[in-house]
Amino acid sequence: MSHLPEPVLQAMQRGDHDQAIRMLTVNQGLSPEEAQEQLNIYLEENPPVRLRGAGIVGLSRTNALIWLGLIVLMGVVYLVLAS
Repeated sequence: MSHLPEPVLQAMQRGDHDQAIRMLTVNQGLSPEEAQEQLNIYLEENPPVRLRGAGIVGLSRTNALIWLGLIVLMGVVYLVLAS
């Protein structure tokens, strides 16, 4: 199983693959092609997980506020229509 440094993993999680390749080339002395191959191997062994449900809300504060707003709006609509 291949292991990547934590900053490279963070760049991959942000979707910044170019930055991850640059970090691998600078820090580990790899060519860009070798760095890309390392990332491909890592992604094959550790496929990204798509967030669903609460994972999406936890991803950012903005998502959480949007969901909270929608829940409050649904409650208000329910109260208006129920009376």
